[in-house]
Amino acid sequence: MTSPALATTSTDPLSSPSSATQDTSAAAQSPLRWVTLCQREDLVPGSGVAAWLEADGHARQIALFTLPATADSDDLTLFAIDHHDPVSGANVIARGLLGDHAGEPLVISPLYKQRYRLSDGQCLDDDTLALTVWPVRLASGEVQIQCQRTDDAC
Repeated sequence: MTSPALATTSTDPLSSPSSATQDTSAAAQSPLRWVTLCQREDLVPGSGVAAWLEADGHARQIALFTLPATADSDDLTLFAIDHHDPVSGANVIARGLLGDHAGEPLVISPLYKQRYRLSDGQCLDDDTLALTVWPVRLASGEVQIQCQRTDDAC
């Protein structure tokens, strides 16, 4: 994995814990967990979609971007990044234009046109701005992000 925001296809014991028994394995004690946001068929290749993440009474919007892995492949590369634009204060990042800078995929905010790298959320136009990114994977047709168990919205 070249970036924390790139999709992986590996399985993880946290993605399907048993609710009937208490899991005392090392994976259950991990501060990280995988959370399903949507299904693969909900994604639009070559663009972004917004997904709602709600847990423990807190909510957050995540922008999911789907890019082809290669020009001659049906494989997809996924990115999960904050949907909230820090400049405008609006939840609009999933509607941004996709592009690249020096081969690095980015999204351009649809309102004030700041460019954010999809790999790490860093704004290329203002070093003080960055969007949160999450590790993302496709597991059994489900799009999942990895987040901290202590995260307010995860």
